[in-house]
Amino acid sequence: MTGAAMGIGLAITERLLADGVVVVGVDRNGPALAGLASRLASSFVPVPGDVAEPGTHTAAADAAEAVGVLSGWVNNAGIDTLAYAHQATPEHIESGLRVLLIGPMLGCCEAVRRMLGTGGGAIVNVASIEGIASFPRHYVYGAAKAGLLSATKSVAVDYALAGIRANAVLPGCIETPMTYSTLPPELTREEGLAREAKLAPMGRVGQPEEIADIVAFLLSEKSSYITGAEVVVDGGATARCYGYPPPELPPRVATRA
Repeated sequence: MTGAAMGIGLAITERLLADGVVVVGVDRNGPALAGLASRLASSFVPVPGDVAEPGTHTAAADAAEAVGVLSGWVNNAGIDTLAYAHQATPEHIESGLRVLLIGPMLGCCEAVRRMLGTGGGAIVNVASIEGIASFPRHYVYGAAKAGLLSATKSVAVDYALAGIRANAVLPGCIETPMTYSTLPPELTREEGLAREAKLAPMGRVGQPEEIADIVAFLLSEKSSYITGAEVVVDGGATARCYGYPPPELPPRVATRA
C-alpha cells in the first residue's frame, strides 16, 4: 500500500486492517508513517521510502513476504503538480512523472514478479478522472494518470491466465490533505470545498472512505471476474460536460504576414 500515511491511502489502510488484512504501508513521509504505525495494530508494517525508487518496492514486497503470501498491491502514492504546458519545465515534467507514473509502474513490475510465483493476486492502481478528462493546469498530472490507465490494462491482459488481476480506480474530487493544499488561499476550507463540490452532480466532494470501499472490493475475491476495469468514483462529474473559465494565457506575439 503506497502513500499509506494520509488521505486516501490512510483510509484504504484502515479499511483493510479492519477486514483483517496485514498491510505493508509505504510512504516517503517517515514521521507520519511512524506515527501511524504507533497507533495501529501490529498487522501494519511500515516501510519508509520513495515510490520512484525501485528499491522501495522491493523492500515492501520483502516485508510482505516475511509475514505471509503477497496477494494484493495498491499503488496510491501521488502528488499534485500544476502547470500549463507553456509553463512546464523539464524538471516539473520529470518530477511529476517519477511519482505519478514511473512509481506505480515500478510497483506493478514488482507485484507481478512476486505474484507469478504464488499463483496470482490483485493489483489496484489509484488513478484519477483526470486520466480521461482534461483539467486546467494538469498537463503533467493528467498525462501520468492516463498512462497509468494504459499500464493497468496491459498488466490485466498479459497476466490474466497467471491469476493476476489489475484494475484502476478513478476518484473525482476527494476531501484529503492534498485537496486542501490546492484550494484557493483567499477562501476558507469550507468555501473551497463547496466550490469543488460543484464539479459533481451529487453536489459534494467525496470522502476517502468511499474510495477505500472500492479498493477493498477490487482486492477481494468478490471481484474475481473483474480485471482491466476503470472504476470511476466521482459523484457523476465525468457524466456531464463542465464549463471551466478559459486560462489566462500570455499575449499573442504578432507574426509577419
